[in-house]
Amino acid sequence: MPVNVAPYNPEWKKWFDELREPIWAEISDLAVDIVHVGNTSIEGMSAKPVIDIDIVIDDWGKLKDITERLRILGYVHVGNLGIKEREVFNLERKPLHDHHLYVTHRDSAAYRNHILLRKHLSENPNAFRRYRDLKLSLASTVADIDKYTRLKTDLIIEFLKAEGLPDKDLDEIRLENL
Repeated sequence: MPVNVAPYNPEWKKWFDELREPIWAEISDLAVDIVHVGNTSIEGMSAKPVIDIDIVIDDWGKLKDITERLRILGYVHVGNLGIKEREVFNLERKPLHDHHLYVTHRDSAAYRNHILLRKHLSENPNAFRRYRDLKLSLASTVADIDKYTRLKTDLIIEFLKAEGLPDKDLDEIRLENL
């Protein structure tokens, strides 16, 4: 089955807002922000139609309380799934919109990775085109989502390096995508 990469949909921003609202209402006193990250957050970018959301915290000690409050909304904490400083939550029921929900620390490499890639692609039209074209090419030729992700890694690292992400963080991204 091919990877589903869809043309940019302006509704994705609305979907993020609809997903964000009940989460923020439940955890706003514990989190710094909730941020739309990933390719659906980049205007004009083709993407898998899945909204990526970072709940940004300033203290890992708040994770337990956030986990409890997210459970009220039907989310289950499933761990970091091999990526340091990024905790994953899955919704037990069918979601309003397909999405990935993460808790990240504002100083974490995982959060910086999300923000810097979005910044780079939004500010650099050539990088935007290269990345979009690679994604579309891979989506038409690669059926395995893990392989699709791995094959994007070198280009993502190039962009993050251009944004000044430290080598230790870049090495972590390489290890995550082996």
